[in-house]
Amino acid sequence: MKRFFGLYSLIVMMAISGCAHWGVDSEADVAAENCYAYRYGDKLRRINFNQAFDWCYRSARWGDPNSQSLLAELYYLGLGGKQDMAHAEQWFTKAARQGHAHAQFMLYRLYFKSSLAAQREQAAYWLKQARETGYKLALQVP
Repeated sequence: MKRFFGLYSLIVMMAISGCAHWGVDSEADVAAENCYAYRYGDKLRRINFNQAFDWCYRSARWGDPNSQSLLAELYYLGLGGKQDMAHAEQWFTKAARQGHAHAQFMLYRLYFKSSLAAQREQAAYWLKQARETGYKLALQVP
C-alpha cells in the first residue's frame, strides 16, 4: 500500500510539473521550434513557407508571441498562403500586446498611411511602444 502511494505521488508530481521539466518538449515547444526552422531553415530543415505557416499557426495558437509575429509576417508577405492584411493585423496585435517589439513596429507600419485618424493614432501608439523597447527600426523613424 505504501509503495502504491509512492508511485501514485510520483505520477501526480510528473503530471503537475509538466513534461518540459523531465526532458520532453511540449507540443508548444515543438511547434515554435518548427515554425522558425521552416521559415529560416536550419541544419535539418530547408526553408518551406507552407510548413512554416502550419507550424507557426500551431505555435501562435498556444500564445507564443514570437510565433504570432512570424505568422503575421507570413500573412503580411503572402508566404505560405495568400496575402491577408486582416489576419496579419490580428496576429501582430496579439504579439504586440505581449510586448513583442517587431510586432509593435509592424502595427505602426500597417496603420501609418491610413486615411482614418483612429488608425493613425494607433500607429503613433505602437511606434512609441516599439521605441520604448529600444527596437532599432522604430528608433530610426523621424
